[in-house]
Amino acid sequence: MSFAWRWVLPAGLVLVALAAWLAVAAERWRREALARFGDPAVLARGSALPSGRRTAALWTLRLAGLAFGLLALARPQLGERSADLVRTGRDVLMLLDLSRSMLVTDAGGTRLAAAKRVAWDLAERSPGDRVGLVVFGGSAFLQLPLTSDRGALRLFLQQATPDDLGDPATDLSAALITAVRTFEHEGDEGRRAVVVLSDGESGEGDMDNAEGELRREDLPVFAVGVGTAAGGPVPADSSEAPEKYHRNHIGQIVISRLEEGDLQAAARASRGAFAHWDRPDEMRRLEAGLDAVRPRVLSARHASERADRFQWPLAVAVMLLILGEVVGHGADGRAGTRVRERTERALASLLLAIAAASLGSCSAASRGERLYHEGKYGEAYGVFHAAQSSDTSPRLAFDAGSALYRLERYEEAAEQFRTAARDPGLRQRSLFNLGNSMVRAAEEKPGSPDPLYRAAEAFEGALLRDPHDQDAKWNLEIALRRLGDDRTSGGSSGRGRNADYGQGNMNVPGYEGNPDAAVGAMAGGGFGSAEGESVEELTPEEARRLLEAVQRQQLTSHEGRRNKQSNKGDRDW
Repeated sequence: MSFAWRWVLPAGLVLVALAAWLAVAAERWRREALARFGDPAVLARGSALPSGRRTAALWTLRLAGLAFGLLALARPQLGERSADLVRTGRDVLMLLDLSRSMLVTDAGGTRLAAAKRVAWDLAERSPGDRVGLVVFGGSAFLQLPLTSDRGALRLFLQQATPDDLGDPATDLSAALITAVRTFEHEGDEGRRAVVVLSDGESGEGDMDNAEGELRREDLPVFAVGVGTAAGGPVPADSSEAPEKYHRNHIGQIVISRLEEGDLQAAARASRGAFAHWDRPDEMRRLEAGLDAVRPRVLSARHASERADRFQWPLAVAVMLLILGEVVGHGADGRAGTRVRERTERALASLLLAIAAASLGSCSAASRGERLYHEGKYGEAYGVFHAAQSSDTSPRLAFDAGSALYRLERYEEAAEQFRTAARDPGLRQRSLFNLGNSMVRAAEEKPGSPDPLYRAAEAFEGALLRDPHDQDAKWNLEIALRRLGDDRTSGGSSGRGRNADYGQGNMNVPGYEGNPDAAVGAMAGGGFGSAEGESVEELTPEEARRLLEAVQRQQLTSHEGRRNKQSNKGDRDW
């Protein structure tokens, strides 16, 4: 036995001792007051005053209840329980302008230094996020892929200079399209963002095309304008240049100013935000917008922790206090009536406590579902798992299985769905989800047919209860075909993608596209230029073979068949 909050024990001991002293003092003062009022023997025969023995028992029960309550407050722990350490965060791509104009010194130093400080401050605000770095000038490229390593980000930010780029011009559209191409391979829609740090002087590229790409990908841009409207002279290309500042073709010193137009347009088109680097109110609004981007589960792992047992002393404390109320202050005459009244109140309190415990279980389920809707699957499972210690209902098991499925812990999810299948009202959906869990488990154990056998059995069970379930039919076909072909590398989405990640009661729409399903390199799919490569024309025979390969791929990939029917209301993923 150990205690999480050990400091409560000595403080509680002092508090109990003080309460005992006050109880003794109060009883002594009461007796002295009665003695001044009249003869105690006469008062005892003609009133309902409690006896000394009953009063001592009452105070003993109250003090013991206080002691056990403080013991519960110290959080006693005994044994261990499994815990889930889940890390959630967003995917944020920093776009850092390295054009020559970023060396202008109108930002309390160079604009580039100010932009680096802002980028680092934004990254430090959310340590759970994955952050990547794209540097751009006249061209753009991914300097640092999305990572949780803040040390790597800081190193790349410190080392970034205009010398890294051969073209000193500025093409903001190229940087934005590079971010779009990067997120085609990373992140989930609605859980990613782009932060642009630039002076906005972009005289090249196609911003209309870039804004269209951002809207199509639902990728918000949070733009930070660095510099001033007054501007400053652009430094020469190197320290060895004959003059300190850069001159244009007619010999005039080039003055660079903050240009907000393209930055604001990109933020507005993508439902993001724009802020000046030196205006705290605007930066706070930008940070609030960035915080509004929903996080996702980045990693989850098993761990063990000490199991809390505060419920035991807390239950003893409650029972002692109730018993103290039952004991009352006497047993005869009016005192007996008082005992009955106190007994009734104590029983009512006990019933209220039981009702509160039941409501607490319902509240836990509601809180878990809210966390699930917010994409906090690890926290949702923690709530469901804790509630299962006092509530073994199939509905709670179904919810816990749904959260485990989202955490990609398929075999554990399958166990929960087996429990949920005992409820006739949940049996069909639980069997369907059980089948999907087994298909996913088979992907993690290539060459083992047992999960696929169990998946096929689950889908058959789901079809026995709902012969019209087209998703179950399609996924059963997938499982059987994989068993026949001994191929366990794909998944099944079901028709209309309703079954892309199982079936549940949380009513969360399935992904429109799964990056795991991408096959090969698509034209324009690189991380740099947005133009892509041209595709050679196919002969009729090559086209026929390609179509056959696509049909076979549909049976073994995450894509599945698509239709134009809307998803059922009870589908989850």
